[in-house]
Parts: sequence; structure tokens; C-alpha cells
Amino acid sequence: MNTTEIYFLNFLENINSDAAFLAKKMEELLFEDPSSSIVKARLFAEEILNSVFKQEDIEAPYLSSLHDKISFLSREGYIKREIQQSFDTIRLSGNKAAHDGKFNDITAAFKLHKEMYKIGVWFYEVYSSEQVKIPFYEVPKPRPKENIEDIVKKQILELLGTGKFESSKKEEVESGSKEDAKEDEYNNKEKSNTVEESIPPLLKKDLKDGESYLLRELARLKDSSQEAIENASQFSGFKDYMHVDRKIQLDLESILSSRNTEVKGNLILLCGSVGDGKSHLLAYLKENKADLINEYTIFNDATESFSPSKNAMETLEEVLKGFSDQFIEQNDQKVILAINMGVLHNFINTNHNEYTYCALKKFVEQSNLFSPNITTHYSDNCFDLLSFGDYHPYEIHEQGAKSSFYSALLEKIFKKTDDNPFYLALKQDEKSKIRTMAHENYKLMQNEFVREQVVQLIIKSIVIKKLVISARAFLNFIADIIIPGEIKNTKLLTEFDVLNSSLPNLLFDRKDRSTILNAVSQLDPIHRRSDSIDQVIVELNTLNDWDALIKEYIKDETPISWLSSFNSKESLTDYSFNMFFESFIRVTYLTNEHFSSKVSDESYLDYLKNLYYFNTGEKRKVKGFYDEIKTALYKWKGSPKKDFIYLNKPSDKYRIAQKLNLKPTIEHLKTNPQEVLDSFKSSIVLAYHDGDAENKIFLDIDYPLYSLLRKVQEGYRPNKKDEEDAIKFVEFIEKVMAFGEKKRELLVFFPKDNKFYTIKKDDFGAFVFERE
Repeated sequence: MNTTEIYFLNFLENINSDAAFLAKKMEELLFEDPSSSIVKARLFAEEILNSVFKQEDIEAPYLSSLHDKISFLSREGYIKREIQQSFDTIRLSGNKAAHDGKFNDITAAFKLHKEMYKIGVWFYEVYSSEQVKIPFYEVPKPRPKENIEDIVKKQILELLGTGKFESSKKEEVESGSKEDAKEDEYNNKEKSNTVEESIPPLLKKDLKDGESYLLRELARLKDSSQEAIENASQFSGFKDYMHVDRKIQLDLESILSSRNTEVKGNLILLCGSVGDGKSHLLAYLKENKADLINEYTIFNDATESFSPSKNAMETLEEVLKGFSDQFIEQNDQKVILAINMGVLHNFINTNHNEYTYCALKKFVEQSNLFSPNITTHYSDNCFDLLSFGDYHPYEIHEQGAKSSFYSALLEKIFKKTDDNPFYLALKQDEKSKIRTMAHENYKLMQNEFVREQVVQLIIKSIVIKKLVISARAFLNFIADIIIPGEIKNTKLLTEFDVLNSSLPNLLFDRKDRSTILNAVSQLDPIHRRSDSIDQVIVELNTLNDWDALIKEYIKDETPISWLSSFNSKESLTDYSFNMFFESFIRVTYLTNEHFSSKVSDESYLDYLKNLYYFNTGEKRKVKGFYDEIKTALYKWKGSPKKDFIYLNKPSDKYRIAQKLNLKPTIEHLKTNPQEVLDSFKSSIVLAYHDGDAENKIFLDIDYPLYSLLRKVQEGYRPNKKDEEDAIKFVEFIEKVMAFGEKKRELLVFFPKDNKFYTIKKDDFGAFVFERE
């Protein structure tokens, strides 16, 4: 063979000429006989595997099938996960071509062509000592001299695509830089104002043939899009469509309405933190409720609104001059001030040079803004205050939690109506036969139960990780779980590419992409210990035919099509089976309500239920929670017998315990009869005393602490890190120990002898030492 000839994988010529020849024949046959081309790809894979056995000097005559050889080399670490999947992809299609005379799919041949390139590059890099520059991958094209039927030509052109989502140019193997660049083109593309009459006004038809409208619309959800920039003075048409009413907005509108006829001055403080939606709210009101807000001067982040030479306090003095004690009586200014809570706290506690703000300080203090109490909105005299921190993006009820806000945002994106630009974009792409995994993932999210599962994961991340997830961050998260890193026509994706780019795996396998995805990855159902998951494992390992199993568990047609290529365990090797299994569990969790309920986190649900009881003041129902925490307290320190708690460490030669007089109290709880709470304290506050109701100590329990204490109840012994993480609980224990009766009676335990003694005072005040 002429080694100077350039052909597909010719760089393998000097280390495996047979494999190089098979690769060349595969490419030559691809257009005229796809089935034969696929068979050549399978022979190529087998030749490479045999060469690996020879190079590694492995004697394994019992490994006769391609499946066995791939499994052995992957288990022993000779081939890495991605390459193993490339071998599996070739093997699966090769089996179809060899056993099904009607199987002649040119799209399958195209997929295998790239998988062969990956294998060839890997084999060369591992087993060649030469230093030859490996050419970039090129999509195969029909040679001009060949007489290709028009229908085949059309099919190939559709596969290669003329749009941005599919490139026919050279690309580097295992490099995402070019794909990232493609994705950026969507984000940065300038949109023209051309509107075709056949397309509804909500969707501008200004893209070239082959470019995706859905990808363009989804890109607007990203942090990197122009739509992500919040400005209190601007409110775009897209933001207007995506707007969802929130409780804080309705409360602000109510305040504005009540102040509408007043002539005197009014200061409305919107208190919160960065990214909580203050700018969006103000822009919405200016655009849609101008009659309520046009008399007001708006200062959004006033600390940056004036001269750079002035500090934050000086700037605020200028803004709030009319509401100082010197001018407040004659002031007729109407001002809305969006302000960080920390800045407000500093302002009212600062000694100002020219003016005083005693009235404003008294108002803020009376609002309880900086107390543990809930402050959504508070009004007095000429002041109004709304606290973004006490308006949660989710609600709690006796059965758990929900989020009307996040659910409504998802409804805006995925509802199947003609007033939804995203849905219109999907339909336009379907007409143009544009189909990527982003389109597949979008269709899955049209399933209402799938959307609810995603919302529940977000709520759980907020509760467990204490995340603050704004509307903008939530929308960026949705873009992250729909748009894969590589945008290609699904016909050119292997079965494993499809799974890797599917929503369930983007949801749980992209933890490095954002704080939200990192938190969600820790809620992956594959990490749950459950009888239901164990049952799936058994069935996947024992059943010969997976088709019925897939249809039984998966409750959506879109992911069924992703998994249907895999029909039994015999068709998959180690890494591939693990990938299928993880995908199967994740898809089932997102689509199957019954399965999802079986693998739910009971401690999380119990916490939410008790959080609801404490916020509604259900005094009869909080008793059980008090009992749980008391049990955990005694087990944390150790207890020799009922009502006694150890004072010293287990490592000491003997243990000393005191009787602990711990009385719970619920006087701090307030009754709230609502079935669904949208304003509530996000942690559970317990109170105890030593018999004197005035001598109270409080314990604030969030979910991470509750989860730890629940483990302690079940026998877990906390370590040093646990004590560092639960420092508030450790400090609470120290305070509680002061309630004990150690001055009157002590119990001494000698572990070696397993004997107990008591030290106590008799009726005459003398100490008595007795054996128990």
C-alpha cells in the first residue's frame, strides 16, 4: 500500500496496516453500500482490539466475542470509558448490519465513521512511538466521480446541515472549544427586524436555512444573553412575556394604590440583596403600572447613583434628606429606594454630620427587619418597607413544598400554545427538519410531571444548601439542562451521545457548570438507597429483553426512544451498562410518579412537614419533633439511663453524668391557619427552660442540622467535623447543661467494672457516695 497516500486513518499504516486498510474500505463503501461499510467498521474495531491484546501480551483464548474482549480490556483498565463506548457503538451497529439484511442505514455509517476516528487516534497515541501530527477529523463526503442517487445526496446534505448547529469543517478530537464557539454564535447573534407574514409576530423569522429558532430562543435564558441584564428603567418585550407576578409585587402595588391619593411625602424601602429581583420589579411597574409609580422618584442601588467622590452614607443622606428629622414634617417627596439590608442597617446606626434620622431608625426597628421574626411588609406614618428576604420563591404546606413562581416560569417556556415563542420556535424547526438533543430535551420538559420534578429539586437545593436562586439564575439553569455542549443533528449522534446529551444526565452530571447544578448533582437518585432501585438493578441484570422493562418504568415517549437502542445487558459492556443504568434510573425518577415517591428522602419530607407545623403554630403536632431533638441531644452526649446525660468524654477513665431538667415551651409560636404558607421562617425554632418560664434558651434547626441529628438518633456518633458544622447545636448543648442538677446529684460510671455510683447530698447537706 502506498504510505504517502492520504486516506481515512492512514496514520495507522505503520503500526497496523490491516486496520488502516479496513478504515479506508469503510469510507469508500459508506455512500454506495452503507451496510457493508458498517461491517467493515466492525472488522476494524476487532482488528484494533486484537492488536491491543498482542501489544499488551495478553493470553486470553476464552475471550472469543467482541463483547468479551471489550469487557475484559475495560475492566482491566486498558481502554478508557469514552473509547469503550466507541467500541460498543461500532459493535451494536455491526451486529445489526451482519444479522439484518435490510439494515442499510447511512446515518449509522456516518456515526461509526467518527467513532473509528476516536479509536484510531487513541490507538495511535497509546501504541505508536512516532511523532506524527494527526489530522483533524473530517466528515466524509461523496466523491465526484461516483454516481450517487439524488435521494442519497439529499439525505447527506440534510445530515451535514448548512446551519450553525452542525459544522462540516475540521474539528479536533475530544475538544469542546469549537462546539462552545458554535454555542456562542447563538448567544451573540444580532437579530434583524424582518418578520415573515407566515410566522406569528412572537417569532421573528430572521435566520438562515438550517439554523435553529428554538436554540436562539433558549439562548435568551442564559446569563450571557442581553436579556440577562437587569435595568430598572428598561423592560423588554421578552421580559414582559416571561414576567410572573410575585407576592412582593402585589404587596407593593397595594401600597402604591393606598398612597395614591396622599399629598404628603412617602418613602418606600425595598430591602434585599444583590440579584433578588428589585430591578426587574421596578422596571415592570414603570412599563405596566405607570399610573401607580409615576409620582415617585426611583433610586435603584442609590449608593452608586451619585458622585463617585461620595461614599455610601453621603449618597444616602442626599437621597433621604427630605425624610430626615429636620424636613420630614413639610416633605412632599415620594421616593422608592431599593437598598441592601446591610447598607440600611449601617445608615440608621451612623452619626450623620448635617441631619438626623431618628424617625426613620425607629420605623426600621419597629418593622423587625433585623430580628428573627418574619417581615414581609410594614407601614407606619410616611414610611413603607418590603423585605425581599422574607418572600420565599416557594411555598410550604402539610404535604411538602411547591413553587408557584418557578412552575409558572416553566409554563411560560414549555406550554403548547401559540402565544409561546419557544413552542412556535420548536414547530418552525420541525418544519425545517432541524432536530438536536436540545429539541429532544425541550419535548421532555413539556411533560408536566417532569417540570414538577425539576422544581422539587430546586426547592430541595434551596432548603438543604440554603441557596438564593433568583429568576435569572433559575432560567440560566433551565438553559443548562436543555442545551448540551455539542449541538448536532440527532441522526449523527451515537446511542451514547444521545444519553450523554439528554436532560436527565445534563441535570445531574454538570456539577461544575454552576452552583445550582452542583447542589442538584448531590440529589441524584442513583445515590439513594432504596428497595425500588435494587429491584431495577435485579431486573436489568436478569431479564434478557429490556423493551418491556423500559416501557413499564419510563412514562414518556421521548426518553423511551433514547433507551430503546439498548435491548439487553448482553449488548453492553461495563462502562456502557453503568451509563445505561444511571440514565434509566434518572429518567424513571423524572417521569414515573410512583417510582419517584418510593425513592423520596423521608427525612427531608419530615423536615418540611415539621417546618409547616412550627410556622402555623400547630401546638399538638410539634410535640413529636421536640421528642426527636431531645433523644438526639441525649445520644449526642451519651446517656447512662433515663434523664441522665454525660458531662465528660467517652475517652475518659470514668464517666460522670447529671440529671437534666429540660422543659420545652411553645409560647414563641404564633398561630397561622393558612393551608399554604408563602411567607414563613425557613428554619425551626425550639425553646426550652429549666422550670422557670422566664429562663429560656432557643435552638434554631435548619435541614442540615436536622439531618445530622436524625442520624444521631439512629446510632451515628458525631465526629469532630460534625461538631464544627453543627457549632450552634454544640453551643446550645453547653447552655442546656447549665439546666442540670449536678450540684445536687451526680452519677459516676466505671466502664471497666461496668458499675455505677451516685454522689448526692443527704438531708443534712453532706455528700453521700453509693453504689447503684
